[in-house]
Amino acid sequence: MRPSPLTTLLTAERDGERCAGPVLMAGFVVGFGVIELATGALNQTSRFSLQLLVLLVLQLIGPILVSVLAMALLLPRWLERVVQQGQRAWRQSVPAAGLVGLLLMMLFFVGAIVGGVLVTPRADLLRETTDLLSGIRLLDLLRTLARSGVFLSCICAWCQWRALTALRSGRSEALIVSNLLVEGLMLALALKLVWVLVFNTLIS
Repeated sequence: MRPSPLTTLLTAERDGERCAGPVLMAGFVVGFGVIELATGALNQTSRFSLQLLVLLVLQLIGPILVSVLAMALLLPRWLERVVQQGQRAWRQSVPAAGLVGLLLMMLFFVGAIVGGVLVTPRADLLRETTDLLSGIRLLDLLRTLARSGVFLSCICAWCQWRALTALRSGRSEALIVSNLLVEGLMLALALKLVWVLVFNTLIS
């Protein structure tokens, strides 16, 4: 029996609540660190520093960092659902993971912008920040959100499939979680590579 859309939304809400704080804080730290480095050690202008931050978050590190952090926080819940529901667990977890990945990416982006703005030199800060945000293409933002959702959904499906196999072989849950953390990280890197080599090539 397939879970109802309401069940999926409730699952996504609970999983999102678990991840929202750490992801928002990670975004803040990334934004603060990048701007501090660019304006301080590299002596770049605030406009260039903010542009660099947006590029890093939207194109390079955002989706993969959000996916890996969410995976680390949600693995115990994914495993618990496998224990309770068996091979049907993915029907609840994977769609919810897609929604959670999308929303967490938005939180990460907001946190990074806020962290970057707080450490940016104050000269023309408001105008530069407004110009920067107005220059972000909606399509680029939507692609990044979608990429984060796809990444986390794929990682969730892989982890639950591997967890089911490991449970049937009698492995302890602690060992399963430890192994899946490594496998999930490798899968996230592989998904990033596939996206760059395949998807970006097709749309360019």
